[in-house]
Amino acid sequence: MKHIHADDAKQSTLIDFLPVIEGDPNDHNTIFTTLKECMRLSEDKVTIVTFDLLIWLKAVDIIKQANLPIIPRLGGFHLLKSYLGYLGNIMEDSGLLELIQLIYPGCTTANHILDGRCFDKDIRAHLLIDTAIYQHIMKHAFTEEELGEMRTLMEKVADGKMGARQQIQSL
Repeated sequence: MKHIHADDAKQSTLIDFLPVIEGDPNDHNTIFTTLKECMRLSEDKVTIVTFDLLIWLKAVDIIKQANLPIIPRLGGFHLLKSYLGYLGNIMEDSGLLELIQLIYPGCTTANHILDGRCFDKDIRAHLLIDTAIYQHIMKHAFTEEELGEMRTLMEKVADGKMGARQQIQSL
């Protein structure tokens, strides 16, 4: 078995930032040239390139048309915005819009939040809703005595009188 996997040593991954490209980001030639340059720099290894949303859409089309061996990746910010928009879309009729309107009065703002267009307000609204739901569930999940014991243990941990491992063992 040792001989079978002897040559499977993994090479370390290189993550590198390239200089800013002085070109029109909407021009397909600029995107294509960027993709080809990334392929050249990766020396025939797997090439993963991260873009923001608008350029990513064009890059995916170019990669498909030219059949390039590149994995296009959507940047983290736009990925999260897209996810929040998707979440708002599937939860639209669940009363989420009404909850968001309690936090941010006004139909336009609430609709933008559900679409994922107001990132900071979107995150705040979802965190507030999550906290409210959590508190409601916790109120009914434990007795007052159990909640008191949990508070006491958490206070001991916060004051440094008890470590997290001791807390787990005491449960």
